[in-house]
This record gives sequence, C-alpha cells and structure tokens, in this order.
Amino acid sequence: MDVSHPGPPPTTLSRRSLIKRGVLGGALLAAGGAGFLALRGGAAVPLPADGLLVFTAGQFAVLDAVSRRMVRPRKGWPSVDEVGVARAADRIASQVEPSAQKELRQLLGLFENGLAGFLFGGRIRPFTRLDGADQDRVLAEWRDSRLAVRRTGYAALRTLVLAGYYQSPSVWPAVGYPGPPGIFQDAPSLPEWRGGDEPRPDGNGVWHGEALP
Repeated sequence: MDVSHPGPPPTTLSRRSLIKRGVLGGALLAAGGAGFLALRGGAAVPLPADGLLVFTAGQFAVLDAVSRRMVRPRKGWPSVDEVGVARAADRIASQVEPSAQKELRQLLGLFENGLAGFLFGGRIRPFTRLDGADQDRVLAEWRDSRLAVRRTGYAALRTLVLAGYYQSPSVWPAVGYPGPPGIFQDAPSLPEWRGGDEPRPDGNGVWHGEALP
C-alpha cells in the first residue's frame, strides 16, 4: 500500500487542518498516552543537535518513522535525512497554537500506542517497531478509515511531514521552484537592468510609465 506523497506540497498548516474535535476524537487522542500497552518501548532515533521545540524524543521517533514512509527515496530528490524532515516538522509545529501542538503530540502517541494498535488492527507492537510494510498498512488504515478522526489525523501528519520536506531549498530544484522573489536577483536569466547607477529595485519589476486609469 503506497502512502508516499503523490501530489503537490501543502501550502498551509492551519488549526482547522489538524484534528477534528468531538467526543470520539477526544477519547482517541487521550488514549495516545494511556493504557498498559502504551508503556511498551518504541524505537529510539538520534535527536537534533539543537534539540526539540514541541515533541518528546518518543514522539519525534514516530514522526521520523512516518516521514520515511511518506517521503520515499526518488532519483533527483533529496532524502529525508538530507532534508531533516522530522526536525523541520518540529519547527513548523512550534508555530501553531498550543492546543494544536497538544493534539499533534497526542496523535503521535496514538500511533505508537500498542493498545490503539490492538483495537484498530490487532497489533500490539509500537509503530516504530513495525517493519516498513506494516507501517504502510497502519498509515493506509488511518487514511481510509470510516472514523473521521483517524482520516483527519492522517491528513494532519501528512500535511506536517510534507511541509517539513518541501520547505527545504534543496527540494526546490526538483519541483522547478526558483525560490522566493529576490533570492536570485543577480541571476543571469533576469532581464537586463538599465537604470544607470541606480540600484535594481526590489521585487519583480517597477512600473515607470504613465499612471494607469
């Protein structure tokens, strides 16, 4: 089951794009840190040298595992490790409101929680202890679930992971994106500036003709 990114990168990570609220959704998210099976140890991954802003080490490990399933190696594209997707996602999450950060932490805990895995798919091993094929099956189950909270949870993680990937300038050449305006002002492909000794103005161009009606 292919859960890798098939389309364009997301443009926003808003509060509404995260977790759909509701009694069932709240109960599921609360289960992310509860239950005996939740205490089963997951896999550890190296942490960023400059630390984490939002997630715990365990949550970061889940995010790293999800990133590797959603962003597969492709020729001509930088890898998850080259971009540092999980670290970038942690930084992006630090910019959303605290309630959304809390729900993201609960969501990652729910993915790792053996109790939730047993109830949903008969698995008691933490997500980070599953092999790649089983991780893909878990993600596909969330993506295609009849429960809205699981579908929106999957969408929230996908948005966060892809935002963490596509924010890197190392990815931009692969999608044909030249970068924000002004970053290549001295590129030879730009129109010749004929303003004499005056510096080239900022932006993509300045109108010097008669005022438009």
